[in-house]
Parts: sequence; structure tokens; C-alpha cells
Amino acid sequence: GEGEGGGDEGSDSGDGGGGEEGGGKGRGAARRRWVPPAMLWLVQRDFLQGGSVEEYLRQALQPVEHAPTDAQAGQLNAIRRTLRSFGGMRGLGLPQPHPSRTSLCDLPPDQLAAEYRAGMQAVREWVGSVAQRRRRRAPAAEAEAEA
Repeated sequence: GEGEGGGDEGSDSGDGGGGEEGGGKGRGAARRRWVPPAMLWLVQRDFLQGGSVEEYLRQALQPVEHAPTDAQAGQLNAIRRTLRSFGGMRGLGLPQPHPSRTSLCDLPPDQLAAEYRAGMQAVREWVGSVAQRRRRRAPAAEAEAEA
């Protein structure tokens, strides 16, 4: 359904474009496979043009055909490939926060649209749950790297 744009947080997919990450303890440090962090896309629903968040992200992250001499398009495709590797990716569609876009920074939160505030609460909850899972895993990963 709307609001989910990828696999479960913590899945390890793709090459990630980042190689391996060292333990930071010198040459003999244990090396672990780089795991892409969780990533959350916030998409203002105006951009969806009637489609879902998943469709929007899938289309935005597809490589585009380009001439071999177009280095910029090649770099953009490399970025798209790396972004697709984020196993913990999710997308949420948010409504416009307020009709007066030019004064958003000056508005108190209670003047923003109720649906927008509810969406932002969902964002906070998702970020919090991902952070808690990662904190629980961190000590185990450090112990494994030292062994």
C-alpha cells in the first residue's frame, strides 16, 4: 500500500557502492560488509500525479538511457543504482502542510494541516523504531568485529 517503498529495514541488498567498512582499529581490524543505512523518502503528494509513492520512487530510481559520452547521465545512473541498494528504504507521501507555502517557517505547528501533522508523526515513529533496532544491534556487531 501507499507509504512503503522498499524492503525491510536491515536487509542487506546490492553492492551499496561503499565496499567494506573497517573497524577503525588499524590494519588487522575485522572488516564487515557495508550495510546501507535505512533511508526515508518524503514525497509531497503534489508530485505523485495520481500514482503511489512506490511508483514514484521506482520510476525516479530507474537508470536512463544516455550516450556513452554523457558523463553526467552516467553519474546520475550510478547514484540511482546506489540508492536502490538501500534495503531499508521506505517512502511516505505527505500532503501540502499549508496553503501558504511562503510562510511555512513562520507558522506554529498547530496551524499546519492535520493530515500533514499526522504524517510527520508517522515519520518520527519510523525514524525512532529504526534507530532503536540499530542501537540494539550495535553492541553485538562491535563484539563480533573484535573477535
